[in-house]
Amino acid sequence: MTARRARVVLALLAVVTYNSWLAWWLNGDPRALFGYLSELAAQDQPYQWFFRLGDLTAATVFAVIAVLGRRGWRRWLGVRAPHASVALGLVAAGTALDSLFNLPCAESRDAVCAATPSLARHLHEAASVLVSVTLVTLIALVALGMAERNGRTARFWAVVAFGVVIAALLLFTAVAPRLAPGTQGPVQAVQVLACSAWMALLAWRLEDERDEQSAR
Repeated sequence: MTARRARVVLALLAVVTYNSWLAWWLNGDPRALFGYLSELAAQDQPYQWFFRLGDLTAATVFAVIAVLGRRGWRRWLGVRAPHASVALGLVAAGTALDSLFNLPCAESRDAVCAATPSLARHLHEAASVLVSVTLVTLIALVALGMAERNGRTARFWAVVAFGVVIAALLLFTAVAPRLAPGTQGPVQAVQVLACSAWMALLAWRLEDERDEQSAR
């Protein structure tokens, strides 16, 4: 497999595996898309393993991109490549933990369960916070690397704007159950779609030694 084809495969896998929520209709409940997307993988849901497997696979793909990015992003991000690699590795770890410590129930549709103390819920929330924080950090590191390499170009500002949008979407989904119940699902769906496209971009920007040599 050529390096170009490998990048395409990784990019496609990042998009497909991270968006298993698009099969939400398997759940059989038309309200399923109005709660957090992770509720599709809750312990009381009929196809929980399908959605959990999607997240675990996505985490594996992210980890592969992170490992390759340590060297593969050097021409793009310079000295920030290893830092971005670590950040993406933490995103991958958090995504895996999100799936392993799945919610006990679809809380937006089960008030009794939502009010019941649960260690699994707290671990899931901690994993989600890890994903959110490291994801925004990753975008910031990419922007910083681009600025250090090429200055504050239009692409740099596009990445900055993207980071601000993602941070706003993440913040909104965190407070939505209190401020606008039922909107967290659709907003989170937009955020996940945008982030999967970001992961695909990171995969596409991977370069191997032959790419570097040809550029010289």
